Amino acid sequence: MKVVMPQMGESVVEGKLERWLVREGDTIKHDQPIAEVSTDKVDVEIPSPCEGKIVRILVAEGETVAVGCELAVIEDGRGKPVVQEASSPATPLSPIFTLAPLSGEKKVELPSAATELSLEASSARLSPAVRKMAQKYHVDLSKVKGTGMGGRITKQDLSLILGKEIAEEMPPEVEETPRKETAIPNPRPKTSETEFSEYKIPHYEPKEGDQVVPFSRLRKMISEHMVYSKRTAPHVTTVAEVDMMRVARLREGKKEYAKKQFGMELTYLPFVLSATLAAISAHPVMNASVEGEALIIKKDINLGIAVDTERGLLVPVIRRAQEKPLLVLSRLAADLAQKARDGTLSPDEVTGGSFTVTNPGRTGNLFGTPIIFQPQVGILRMGELVKRPVVVEVDGTDTVTIHPMMHLSLSYDHRVIDGATANLFLHRVKEILEEGCFSF
Repeated sequence: MKVVMPQMGESVVEGKLERWLVREGDTIKHDQPIAEVSTDKVDVEIPSPCEGKIVRILVAEGETVAVGCELAVIEDGRGKPVVQEASSPATPLSPIFTLAPLSGEKKVELPSAATELSLEASSARLSPAVRKMAQKYHVDLSKVKGTGMGGRITKQDLSLILGKEIAEEMPPEVEETPRKETAIPNPRPKTSETEFSEYKIPHYEPKEGDQVVPFSRLRKMISEHMVYSKRTAPHVTTVAEVDMMRVARLREGKKEYAKKQFGMELTYLPFVLSATLAAISAHPVMNASVEGEALIIKKDINLGIAVDTERGLLVPVIRRAQEKPLLVLSRLAADLAQKARDGTLSPDEVTGGSFTVTNPGRTGNLFGTPIIFQPQVGILRMGELVKRPVVVEVDGTDTVTIHPMMHLSLSYDHRVIDGATANLFLHRVKEILEEGCFSF
């Protein structure tokens, strides 16, 4: 049974094999996770398609391969061989490459250094250094036995045949060199398309006791996305203070019903999601994306919900959220948040969002200014719910009372959203929440 890079979403064409969870020779069970793969959308685990034994690993950790590429070979539980080995391995002393003539010297044929030379070149992953030397000295890689991960041909493999003097010309294989704990990856990254002539960020050398944490692939993607969004869209943030008294009373009255019907805790998030969807229906320009020099206003509201995880911020999406009643929104939001924290989201569950709501949770703060999730044009952030004295009118008389209050902040793309539109949208969200009329 061949294990291949799966199709993990309509827009995903390749993945990076981050880590093998098994080794060659390990016995595995059906559906047991055997590898961790990251894409430009999400990290996923690849399960074993059958029970058996890992007989060959074909892709090294850190390699990026296309969907459908073979990753490993499993021998089935009955012990039957799966991969047909080449029928005629090279015999001892058979030539496996030739040295090109140098300075008038004769072409020289060198013998193989091993008897098992039946590995196909297509399954031997090469570093740039190995590939360059193989081309320079006309090495027939189909007859070289690779000793690296999954049969990968390494610098040492060529050294045995080329000779130490020639092999020393090869540049080091950086990807195979273990990183020192104190090394900073890319210590001076290019942070702008414009190079500054005077100001330079001072370089810091880690000292004893410092902890150097290299960026994960997810953190790199988040970093690049945030920088791209701030460079691309002129952000403007507007803030509204919302009286959540009626929502709080309604939530309290529906908590037991929600737990009985769906087995979940009813939070304030689905009320904000429902109000946001209603406000988007009144101001559809907020449910849009910028494509070139055009604004595409979308029919379906695919609502993204920012979730903080141990690995970084993820934004799973509730598709066609405008069709969902409040309790269904609550259940879907909770399910997606749990999958995000468990690392079980599929790539399709984190793509296609058209508007995003972010919630820092109960230990949040007054308000924040979120960065737009590109290519969307707006993002709404919930602040912390705080009981405060407020002035309300009762029978024509102003009265001071205690109400639960929340700040909502809306960041919007000022290229296509004017201040008046953004203010009307946020005000409508505030109105709906303060009215407290929701369909369950």
